[in-house]
Parts: sequence; C-alpha cells; structure tokens
Amino acid sequence: MPEANRAKKAGYSMAWRTLAATAAVVALGTITGCSEPHAKTEYDAPRALCGTPVNPDLVSPFLPSGKEIKVRETHPVPSRTICRVDVDGRWVLMANTEWWREDVSSSTVASANAQLRKAQLSPDGDYYSATGSVKLVKGCKSSAHSRQLLYTSLQISNADLGDTPAMKKLATAYTDAVGRSDACS
Repeated sequence: MPEANRAKKAGYSMAWRTLAATAAVVALGTITGCSEPHAKTEYDAPRALCGTPVNPDLVSPFLPSGKEIKVRETHPVPSRTICRVDVDGRWVLMANTEWWREDVSSSTVASANAQLRKAQLSPDGDYYSATGSVKLVKGCKSSAHSRQLLYTSLQISNADLGDTPAMKKLATAYTDAVGRSDACS
C-alpha cells in the first residue's frame, strides 16, 4: 500500500506542476498580448538648436520617443544663451553658449555642468561624458565680450540615452557651428 500512495502522490505532484506551468504560460501570453507596443517618435529631430545648424542625425540619439518637440531660446544674462529642447513638455537636451573670463579654467566651466560629474579632461582640452560636454569655441572673438572666451555646453536629462562618442560628435559639430556664427564676429 505505501507504494500505491507514493505513486498517487507523484501523480498529483506532476499534475500540479503541469497546471502551474500552463498557468504561467497563459499569464505571460496575456501580459505580453496586452502590453503596449514600443513607444513611437512622432516628431523630426531639429536641424538647428536655436539658430545654430546641426545635423539631426547627431541630435536624434539623445531624444526619447514622443509626440511633440519644442526648441526654445532664453538669455538669462547677457553672457549666456540657453537652448532648451523639450519632448512632450519635458526637457531632454540643453545646448548652451556662455562667455567666461579668459582667466577661468575649462575645469571651472565644466564644474557648472551637472551632467559632467564623471567626465575627465580629454586630450583636446574639453570635457565629455555620456550625458554632457563642455567645449571651448577656439578662436572666437567678440567686441561685446573682450577678454572672454566662449564655451558651449550640452546636457541631456535621460542617462539611458547617454553615449560618450555620440556626445563628442554632437559637441564638436555644435561648437564648430557656433564658431562660424555671428557670436564670433
């Protein structure tokens, strides 16, 4: 009789395992079937950041999916321009230009960019991280800003979209475009 009980218990145990596995597969299928599809990007990446031309292919890696994009410029002080990019009402990227005194080091400028906490000085004298950059606009002069140097800085809000090589490409292209602009005349 004990052998019969063991066989009976084993049969129940196997039935329960089969039932549990089947329930798990059904639940997973239901969850997967009901989940939303991947979010879409319903806007085009900007071709300019507040009047400074940029290749949209360099900007798009840092932009999340969403429906609407807005780019707006502010001048909180005469020495600074902030270009803010919002997707669906939330800031996602900032591209700034800022004049600093000639005697201020690039590390001081970089310390003002919260997205560069882990960045190191690069061989070109600028700072890059996956989520930000600070770069000197070399050779830029302005009669309105004598004895000052112009820097660009980029910041993104979503660290999951961060990419140091892509940030360096965007920062270089943006800074070169700023150097060709009216800011440096």
